[in-house]
Amino acid sequence: MLEVRAGNDLAGRLTRTARQRFAFTYQPDVSKEAAVSLTMPVRSESWTFAWGLHPIFQMNLPEGALKLYLEDMLSKAVPNFDDLELLRVTGHSHIGRLSYGEPGGDADDLPGAVSVEEILTYDGAEDLFRDLLNRYARFSGVSGVQPKVLVRATEGLKLSPDHKVTMQAATHIVKTWDERYPELALNEHFCLLAAKKCGLTVPNWAVSENGRFLIVDRFDLDEQGQYLGIEDFCVLQGLGTRDKYTGSYEQLGKIIQAFVPPEHHKDSMRAFFKMIVLSVGLRNGDAHRKNFCLLYSSPVDRQGRLAPTFDQITTTAYLPHDSMALLLRGSKRWPDRAAMLDFALKTCSMTKREAEAVICEVESGILLARTDLQDRVQAGGTFASTGAKMLTAWAEGLLALTHSQ
Repeated sequence: MLEVRAGNDLAGRLTRTARQRFAFTYQPDVSKEAAVSLTMPVRSESWTFAWGLHPIFQMNLPEGALKLYLEDMLSKAVPNFDDLELLRVTGHSHIGRLSYGEPGGDADDLPGAVSVEEILTYDGAEDLFRDLLNRYARFSGVSGVQPKVLVRATEGLKLSPDHKVTMQAATHIVKTWDERYPELALNEHFCLLAAKKCGLTVPNWAVSENGRFLIVDRFDLDEQGQYLGIEDFCVLQGLGTRDKYTGSYEQLGKIIQAFVPPEHHKDSMRAFFKMIVLSVGLRNGDAHRKNFCLLYSSPVDRQGRLAPTFDQITTTAYLPHDSMALLLRGSKRWPDRAAMLDFALKTCSMTKREAEAVICEVESGILLARTDLQDRVQAGGTFASTGAKMLTAWAEGLLALTHSQ
């Protein structure tokens, strides 16, 4: 059994009722503001899920390198280490407004803060990321295969008038890479640069001088230092993480129609379409359901706004035959200009002129970022090989934006 908190409120309890079946029950008389998901409003009847943890509780479970590290660290002490145990271990520090703990237990404090500037300029021989894992892995409720941890940065701390720290939780995501996907930090850096230059909202980020680390500000924090609600498009369609590559971008468009206020539909659909077009131009085959999210400050009206774009990478630099993460017009093949225009008209409720303007903005953004990418490749170093593959992929993507088969 785990207690689930939404912000500062004890929302309810999550229990295992059978091997793969779980139930979540709200506390009696709990406020509607304590709803754990836009899809799970407060009610007296328990919310059950028969295929593992409820999607909202699966959303931030560690994957990839972070999950393997936690399993290695804890499997001896916890022989039946499963997703519920993983949620318990990392539950005090997750992306979004939810946290988890044992009934009556006190939340562990995060380890001491680290300096973002020191990470960005680190040139020592020791494995800095291994040190960050040792310190922060148990406080890193964040999904994704790429090696990453949540950290509390000294630069993100706020001091009260009596000089006490007021931001005690994680403030940044630190990402690195392994030999399977070399130079992934710089890959994502240049893709985020293209996203920014084409007019998409992106989180603040920085890449280290040695190219080993990408540090991203958490965008689920408001100006008062309170965590916002965040739900990916797996959660909003009632799907578990394993289904992140199933379905279509047309289905994601319907989620926006259902959960974004009508007055924001037009802007949200335009941004959504631009994200898809950018993924085509960058040859990003990892634009799956979990990489599209909604943010909200209150769950009561069951509506949110489209989150900034994130996790943009050129996957074909590593997987030359990679394809779209989801179906578009019934296919995962990279679409051409005509297919993207058709998608904009039929799914995003855009006119042809509006869609063409978006495609032009994406093309311009990629061309501007390409200049920086070319400079980095020409400078040589270990990134040159990956960067050259990115340039080839971007050339193919730009051709798709401008031509129809």
